[in-house]
Amino acid sequence: MKNFYEIKITGKDTKRFIRTLHRMKIQLYKIKYQDNSVVIWIDRENYQELRKIKTIYKIELVGYHGILKIEYLLKKYSLFISMMGIGLLLILILSKMIFSIEVIHVKKEYRDFIKEELKKEGIELFHFQKSFDKQEQIVKKITTTYRDKIEWLEIERIGTKYIAKVEERKYSNTKNDGEPRDIIAKKDGRILEIEASTGTVIAKKDQYVKKGDVLISGQIKNKDILMAEVKAEGKVKALTWYTVNVSLPYHYQEEKKTGEKRKVLNIQILSKKWNIFGSKKEYNKETSPIFEIKNQLIPISISLCEEEKINKIEKVYTRDLALIEASRIAREKLEQKLGDDIEILYEKSLKITEENSKIDIEIFFTLKEDITAYQEIPEVVEEES
Repeated sequence: MKNFYEIKITGKDTKRFIRTLHRMKIQLYKIKYQDNSVVIWIDRENYQELRKIKTIYKIELVGYHGILKIEYLLKKYSLFISMMGIGLLLILILSKMIFSIEVIHVKKEYRDFIKEELKKEGIELFHFQKSFDKQEQIVKKITTTYRDKIEWLEIERIGTKYIAKVEERKYSNTKNDGEPRDIIAKKDGRILEIEASTGTVIAKKDQYVKKGDVLISGQIKNKDILMAEVKAEGKVKALTWYTVNVSLPYHYQEEKKTGEKRKVLNIQILSKKWNIFGSKKEYNKETSPIFEIKNQLIPISISLCEEEKINKIEKVYTRDLALIEASRIAREKLEQKLGDDIEILYEKSLKITEENSKIDIEIFFTLKEDITAYQEIPEVVEEES
């Protein structure tokens, strides 16, 4: 890439001066005549020769091109670049240090004990952070050394803060195989399927049950005589009913990602933010951070982000399309409320109201749903006669 100075020459009869430069064998790369001036492009060597000429014409340096422009900008903003470099180095150093350590446990003696052990391993205030592998080695060493005292230990680093979560090892001399319990209905419905691996099945297929009814009992009986109480295990699915209300405008905007991405460098000092390259105000976008350097002690942050262009699409629904979209939204609402483990058996729009450029729909659903819930078997207290 050629490097040029952009020179503006002003005076009477500038064409005559250009001819003089040609006679002096000063090479010109671009010539653009204006009213009382001419703009030329000239390389570094010929520019030095031009400066030696004594003339009544006004000669101004108005621009740089190629490497010369980079040199000019570096010289002009040298102080800013130096300060930015020092700031970046300072932020980088401070971002690698530890400024806070928190140990999470209910007992103070355990918190103090873990802090002391972390200190022995070099995790203490104003020291440099450990790598992930070293962090895992420290966790393994502490848990192995104090296996009779610590059940579980986790160390997490968030920015310049370390958070240690510790669980105390507890010993129990009793064995618990599971408390006796019943399986009950968690909502009203009609039984479709019932499976039991432990306990006595009480409910029957096609039976209507109410919330709280016992479906599988944990009591094992022989001719009304209680033989044992167990932890009932099984699953019950039933027919259930729901209505969902959806309000949908006939006209609305939808944002769609285009896949068109660009990198943007942001610098923020206090509340002021500058985009160094790439970003445009009129560019509808979604921003995802790639890399960020910041510290709570200095109000400067530098981040490299990726912006993805987003198109805004105007959608206009007809009545039929609105009904289809409302059905989709209603099904999503059911899944959000009940989970994915449901099966929609029937759907019908009960009430449709249209007003103010929108449609309100009440939709009725019947589902096949797991209604399994649990309750402990209450102890029976015998009255003395």
